[in-house]
Amino acid sequence: MRKIDWDKIKTRLDALLVIDEYLTDPSEDWLRLVIKTEEDYGLRYLIDNGSGDSLDVILTDKMILIKGFDHESSLNQFAADEWDQDVIDGFYEGLDEKDLLLYSEDQKDETTFFIWYDGHAHQYTYQDQDGGEWLLSYLFDSFERFHEFVTDYYEITVDKDLLEKLYMEGQLSDLELNQLIQKN
Repeated sequence: MRKIDWDKIKTRLDALLVIDEYLTDPSEDWLRLVIKTEEDYGLRYLIDNGSGDSLDVILTDKMILIKGFDHESSLNQFAADEWDQDVIDGFYEGLDEKDLLLYSEDQKDETTFFIWYDGHAHQYTYQDQDGGEWLLSYLFDSFERFHEFVTDYYEITVDKDLLEKLYMEGQLSDLELNQLIQKN
Protein backbone atom coordinates (compact mmCIF):
# COMPACT_ATOMS: atom_id res chain seq x y z
CA MET A 1 0.00 0.00 0.00
CA ARG A 2 1.21 3.49 -0.82
CA LYS A 3 2.20 5.60 2.18
CA ILE A 4 -0.75 7.83 3.05
CA ASP A 5 -0.61 10.82 5.39
CA TRP A 6 -4.06 10.20 6.87
CA ASP A 7 -4.08 13.50 8.77
CA LYS A 8 -3.61 15.53 5.58
CA ILE A 9 -6.09 13.87 3.20
CA LYS A 10 -8.77 16.55 3.58
CA THR A 11 -6.25 19.39 3.17
CA ARG A 12 -4.74 17.83 0.03
CA LEU A 13 -8.15 17.14 -1.52
CA ASP A 14 -9.31 20.67 -0.69
CA ALA A 15 -6.18 22.09 -2.36
CA LEU A 16 -6.93 20.13 -5.54
CA LEU A 17 -10.58 21.17 -5.36
CA VAL A 18 -9.68 24.87 -5.07
CA ILE A 19 -7.48 24.71 -8.19
CA ASP A 20 -10.01 22.67 -10.13
CA GLU A 21 -12.95 24.93 -9.27
CA TYR A 22 -10.95 28.05 -10.06
CA LEU A 23 -9.78 26.78 -13.45
CA THR A 24 -12.89 24.93 -14.64
CA ASP A 25 -15.53 27.06 -16.32
CA PRO A 26 -18.86 26.57 -14.47
CA SER A 27 -20.56 25.94 -17.83
CA GLU A 28 -18.24 22.94 -18.30
CA ASP A 29 -18.85 21.10 -15.01
CA TRP A 30 -18.52 17.82 -16.88
CA LEU A 31 -14.78 18.60 -17.17
CA ARG A 32 -14.34 18.96 -13.43
CA LEU A 33 -11.67 16.65 -11.99
CA VAL A 34 -12.87 16.70 -8.38
CA ILE A 35 -16.27 17.21 -6.81
CA LYS A 36 -16.85 17.68 -3.09
CA THR A 37 -20.21 17.06 -1.44
CA GLU A 38 -21.33 17.40 2.15
CA GLU A 39 -23.45 14.46 3.26
CA ASP A 40 -25.13 13.54 6.55
CA TYR A 41 -22.22 11.23 7.36
CA GLY A 42 -19.44 13.68 6.43
CA LEU A 43 -17.57 14.83 3.34
CA ARG A 44 -17.21 13.01 0.05
CA TYR A 45 -14.68 13.78 -2.67
CA LEU A 46 -15.03 12.16 -6.06
CA ILE A 47 -12.09 12.39 -8.44
CA ASP A 48 -12.85 11.31 -12.00
CA ASN A 49 -10.10 11.66 -14.58
CA GLY A 50 -12.49 11.32 -17.52
CA SER A 51 -10.69 8.20 -18.76
CA GLY A 52 -12.66 5.62 -16.82
CA ASP A 53 -10.74 5.85 -13.55
CA SER A 54 -12.07 7.26 -10.29
CA LEU A 55 -11.17 7.78 -6.65
CA ASP A 56 -13.98 8.16 -4.12
CA VAL A 57 -12.91 9.42 -0.67
CA ILE A 58 -15.34 9.60 2.24
CA LEU A 59 -14.38 11.38 5.47
CA THR A 60 -16.59 10.68 8.48
CA ASP A 61 -15.95 11.69 12.06
CA LYS A 62 -14.70 8.16 12.82
CA MET A 63 -13.03 6.92 9.64
CA ILE A 64 -11.76 7.52 6.12
CA LEU A 65 -12.88 5.30 3.26
CA ILE A 66 -11.10 5.26 -0.09
CA LYS A 67 -12.55 3.40 -3.07
CA GLY A 68 -10.65 3.27 -6.32
CA PHE A 69 -11.59 2.09 -9.78
CA ASP A 70 -8.98 1.60 -12.48
CA HIS A 71 -10.69 0.56 -15.70
CA GLU A 72 -7.50 -1.17 -16.91
CA SER A 73 -7.04 -3.26 -13.76
CA SER A 74 -7.30 -7.03 -13.97
CA LEU A 75 -9.64 -6.71 -10.97
CA ASN A 76 -12.15 -4.70 -13.03
CA GLN A 77 -15.10 -7.09 -13.16
CA PHE A 78 -16.67 -5.27 -16.10
CA ALA A 79 -13.70 -6.36 -18.24
CA ALA A 80 -13.45 -9.88 -16.78
CA ASP A 81 -14.26 -12.92 -18.89
CA GLU A 82 -16.69 -13.93 -16.18
CA TRP A 83 -18.07 -11.75 -13.39
CA ASP A 84 -16.72 -12.80 -9.97
CA GLN A 85 -18.74 -11.16 -7.20
CA ASP A 86 -16.34 -12.63 -4.61
CA VAL A 87 -13.66 -10.20 -5.85
CA ILE A 88 -15.92 -7.22 -5.16
CA ASP A 89 -17.13 -8.59 -1.83
CA GLY A 90 -13.54 -9.31 -0.78
CA PHE A 91 -12.60 -5.63 -0.95
CA TYR A 92 -15.25 -4.76 1.64
CA GLU A 93 -14.66 -7.76 3.92
CA GLY A 94 -14.52 -6.63 7.55
CA LEU A 95 -16.14 -3.25 6.93
CA ASP A 96 -19.05 -2.48 9.25
CA GLU A 97 -22.47 -2.86 7.58
CA LYS A 98 -23.48 0.78 8.27
CA ASP A 99 -20.34 1.97 6.48
CA LEU A 100 -20.94 -0.42 3.61
CA LEU A 101 -24.33 1.25 3.11
CA LEU A 102 -22.53 4.45 2.06
CA TYR A 103 -22.06 2.78 -1.35
CA SER A 104 -24.73 1.69 -3.79
CA GLU A 105 -24.39 -1.73 -5.41
CA ASP A 106 -23.29 -0.01 -8.64
CA GLN A 107 -20.64 1.96 -6.76
CA LYS A 108 -19.34 -1.21 -5.09
CA ASP A 109 -19.16 -2.94 -8.48
CA GLU A 110 -16.86 -0.14 -9.66
CA THR A 111 -14.08 -1.11 -7.26
CA THR A 112 -10.58 -2.32 -7.99
CA PHE A 113 -9.18 -1.40 -4.57
CA PHE A 114 -10.61 -0.30 -1.25
CA ILE A 115 -8.94 1.03 1.90
CA TRP A 116 -10.44 2.20 5.14
CA TYR A 117 -8.73 3.89 8.03
CA ASP A 118 -10.08 3.90 11.58
CA GLY A 119 -6.77 4.54 13.33
CA HIS A 120 -5.34 1.60 11.39
CA ALA A 121 -5.31 1.07 7.64
CA HIS A 122 -7.28 -1.91 6.31
CA GLN A 123 -7.04 -3.24 2.78
CA TYR A 124 -7.91 -6.62 1.36
CA THR A 125 -5.53 -7.33 -1.48
CA TYR A 126 -5.26 -10.04 -4.06
CA GLN A 127 -2.13 -11.81 -5.26
CA ASP A 128 -0.49 -9.64 -7.92
CA GLN A 129 -2.73 -6.74 -6.86
CA ASP A 130 -2.98 -4.17 -9.64
CA GLY A 131 -6.13 -2.47 -8.48
CA GLY A 132 -5.14 1.03 -9.50
CA GLU A 133 -3.47 2.16 -6.31
CA TRP A 134 -1.73 4.72 -8.52
CA LEU A 135 -4.96 6.72 -8.07
CA LEU A 136 -3.77 7.44 -4.52
CA SER A 137 -1.28 9.83 -6.11
CA TYR A 138 -4.19 12.33 -6.16
CA LEU A 139 -3.61 12.57 -2.39
CA PHE A 140 -0.20 14.17 -3.16
CA ASP A 141 2.33 12.96 -0.63
CA SER A 142 4.69 15.85 -1.41
CA PHE A 143 4.47 19.45 -2.52
CA GLU A 144 6.75 18.70 -5.46
CA ARG A 145 4.26 16.14 -6.81
CA PHE A 146 1.38 18.56 -6.30
CA HIS A 147 3.26 21.35 -8.08
CA GLU A 148 4.19 19.08 -10.98
CA PHE A 149 0.61 17.81 -11.35
CA VAL A 150 -1.01 21.26 -11.21
CA THR A 151 1.36 22.84 -13.72
CA ASP A 152 1.24 19.86 -16.12
CA TYR A 153 -2.45 18.94 -15.88
CA TYR A 154 -3.76 22.50 -16.10
CA GLU A 155 -0.89 23.71 -18.31
CA ILE A 156 -0.29 26.79 -16.18
CA THR A 157 2.53 28.63 -14.47
CA VAL A 158 1.94 29.42 -10.81
CA ASP A 159 3.38 31.43 -7.98
CA LYS A 160 5.16 28.57 -6.22
CA ASP A 161 4.91 30.12 -2.73
CA LEU A 162 1.14 30.57 -3.03
CA LEU A 163 0.74 27.06 -4.41
CA GLU A 164 2.69 25.72 -1.45
CA LYS A 165 0.43 27.66 0.91
CA LEU A 166 -2.57 26.10 -0.82
CA TYR A 167 -0.98 22.66 -0.51
CA MET A 168 -0.28 23.14 3.21
CA GLU A 169 -3.57 24.83 4.18
CA GLY A 170 -6.09 23.63 1.58
CA GLN A 171 -7.32 27.15 0.91
CA LEU A 172 -6.37 30.60 -0.33
CA SER A 173 -8.06 33.97 -0.11
CA ASP A 174 -9.69 35.28 -3.29
CA LEU A 175 -6.83 37.73 -3.71
CA GLU A 176 -4.23 34.99 -3.31
CA LEU A 177 -6.10 32.74 -5.72
CA ASN A 178 -6.12 35.50 -8.33
CA GLN A 179 -2.37 35.97 -7.81
CA LEU A 180 -1.65 32.22 -7.95
CA ILE A 181 -1.87 31.86 -11.72
CA GLN A 182 1.02 33.61 -13.43
CA LYS A 183 0.12 35.31 -16.68
CA ASN A 184 2.60 34.68 -19.49
